[in-house]
Amino acid sequence: MTHREPGRAPVSVVVPSYRDADWLARNLPAVVAELSRRARGDELIVVDDRGARPGDDHELLADALADVLTTAPDARVVVNERNLGFAPSVDRGVREARHALVFLLNPDVTVRAGFLDPLIAALEDPEVAAAAPRVVRADGGADAEALARLAWRRGFPALELADALDRDASSDEEHAATAALPAAFALGGASLWRRDELAGAGAFDPLFAPFYWEDVDRAWRAWRGGRRIVVCPRSVVVHENRGTIGAAVPERYVRAAIEKNRLLFAWKHVDEPRRLTEHLDALRARVLSAAARDDREALAWLCLALEQGADALRARDALPAAVAGFDELRARSDAGRAD
Repeated sequence: MTHREPGRAPVSVVVPSYRDADWLARNLPAVVAELSRRARGDELIVVDDRGARPGDDHELLADALADVLTTAPDARVVVNERNLGFAPSVDRGVREARHALVFLLNPDVTVRAGFLDPLIAALEDPEVAAAAPRVVRADGGADAEALARLAWRRGFPALELADALDRDASSDEEHAATAALPAAFALGGASLWRRDELAGAGAFDPLFAPFYWEDVDRAWRAWRGGRRIVVCPRSVVVHENRGTIGAAVPERYVRAAIEKNRLLFAWKHVDEPRRLTEHLDALRARVLSAAARDDREALAWLCLALEQGADALRARDALPAAVAGFDELRARSDAGRAD
């Protein structure tokens, strides 16, 4: 029997981009260097989501990245005909990909040497749906996206940092010896998936357009199906939090998208009567409080979610039966302390 060296399968790196030439020029050289070091036939696909407009120079991004792209083993830029958003751009890149493994990478993420190999090795286990690196914040803050747990706070789902990485290791050397750990989701801007599982029914749900919580939903569907999402601490990337969206979208719109989609996630996935009752009671209390305080933004978040309420319920009905209830899956996916 021939044994393949772990972590050496070829990978398609897909980078969805919206007016991110500066970020890409800064961060892609590290990606190219890693693909060149691996020499496994990896490819790099940048999806330009500016949207084609009459008179626009469609080669602008490719021109801006010419020096970087020409040094890559196999790199190209594909241009969406119109601005589609994060999930459709990922889908475009996945459809363009030649390899069975796809690493999703945001332009504002800087990879460190050796980041792919531990992730590829993790996906050799068929029960692992996706593998994510340890995410280091560029601002020096906590690894808020490194090992996420899905918490339940006052009737609403919430993402928190599991404390396992900080508890089990206090230095990069100790991190390097840490085994892969379960996580509630894999960051859509830094995670490795099987190409076939990011297509069709496995793709990011357009319910969560334009951005945020779509990666949580995709990962949670894996947990519901009895699969696992893991974080590999030996794989490390650095994230400039909201470096791309924050530069293009006002903060209040970003917050609106986050809060809207948090509600839609609850309506799609919370399936235990006790939790549903808690959620509806908390939602009612939040609406009354917002109305009393004339908090129009909070009311707007609810209205935006309600506009898609029927879609969320249809998505809920279309889900296969979960292998366990909502709370049990939260416990399985939590590498840190329990609630």
